[in-house]
Amino acid sequence: MRKTIFVLALLSVACAVAGAQNIVRNDSPIYDQPPQLVKEIENGRLETVGEGDDAIKILHLWGTPYEMGVAHGKLLKEEVSTSVRSLVQLMALEMGGTKMLDEVYKATKPFWPPHYMEELKGLAEGSGATLPMLVRSSMIGEAGEWHCSLYGAWGDATKNGHLMQLRCLDYVVNAEIQRYPVIIVYHPNEGNGHAFANIGWAGVVGCVSGISEVPLAISEIGDDYDKENDSFEGVPFMFTLRDILQFDNSLDEAIARMKKGPRTTSLMFAIGDGKLGQARSLQTSRTLCNVFDPDNLEPNVPTHPRLKNVVYHGMSWDVPAFDKPLHDMLKRNYGKIDGEVTVREILPTVRTGNLQVVVYDLTDKVIWTANAQSLANKEKGPLDAYKRAYVKLDMNKVFATPKPKAQEPGK
Repeated sequence: MRKTIFVLALLSVACAVAGAQNIVRNDSPIYDQPPQLVKEIENGRLETVGEGDDAIKILHLWGTPYEMGVAHGKLLKEEVSTSVRSLVQLMALEMGGTKMLDEVYKATKPFWPPHYMEELKGLAEGSGATLPMLVRSSMIGEAGEWHCSLYGAWGDATKNGHLMQLRCLDYVVNAEIQRYPVIIVYHPNEGNGHAFANIGWAGVVGCVSGISEVPLAISEIGDDYDKENDSFEGVPFMFTLRDILQFDNSLDEAIARMKKGPRTTSLMFAIGDGKLGQARSLQTSRTLCNVFDPDNLEPNVPTHPRLKNVVYHGMSWDVPAFDKPLHDMLKRNYGKIDGEVTVREILPTVRTGNLQVVVYDLTDKVIWTANAQSLANKEKGPLDAYKRAYVKLDMNKVFATPKPKAQEPGK
């Protein structure tokens, strides 16, 4: 089934990338106005940023995992219920039923960190969505995965030497994962980690894109290069990535967590560390965890040559049709890579990031992000995220958002 999903994912982005030297630009707006308050409740604050169909909600959560789940559900009640139900239904249709999701949960259940189930219980109470439905939706990433692209670049490769990181998510858009984009900013209680942002969607507690206040940032790619050893008996990768953001303080700690496992299936990652000013890419599976820097980056082939101070992968492991255009655009812009160059020229030329794009400047702790058009919401404009308008956010200010004061009864 994973192989089938991979094929569908590739078909969704199977545009002709030959001739990537023909530069394509995205001159859509980049919105950088401050977020606007929508509503506050105990342990939660809802904001919006951006304009029109390109607006994104920012959901701040405080407290215990259960309390944060309740606040999430209350502030996004309709979005969570609608999104989770339709997502599970559409993915179940793709997979021939919910049996696959239930089997993945059964295999991973012994390895779930307990705070995830506590948060889901709170989310169920706050939103009215059933706990089994929320559990199934949490397993979609593990069962389906997706092809994506990433890079980490720093030093001589970037403008002003900043550490830049890319996370492109390429996947079928008919499941409407992108219908309710939300940047969920967690402010855990003291002693339970640090603030971080899960750049995802309403009702999704696992993480595929995100940044912490440390700052660390994560990118992810799916594949099946070690499928004979793959297993679901391990920690779901979306939980591992989120725990890196919440609990780890350095690139070394994050890599150690990844190595410790137990890991599940064939995946690739990038982890960037703003304090260190460098990133690493990883090739992992149940049985392997290879860590790459620019000097030992693999596969070292003509369509994926090494670049100083850069790690990168285009649409999975050794995919020449995307590796080479991504390499060529990184090389073309070498020394001036930043957020604007990435969203304006690199991504529209390579044509990656159809479902979601996140670009991180880990030196300044700034992000640029965009989501695909939602047909269900009758949004206007281009379908692919990389062609749309972006929201730019100063995460220093986002993480510094104060907790709402206690609400008076009846307010």
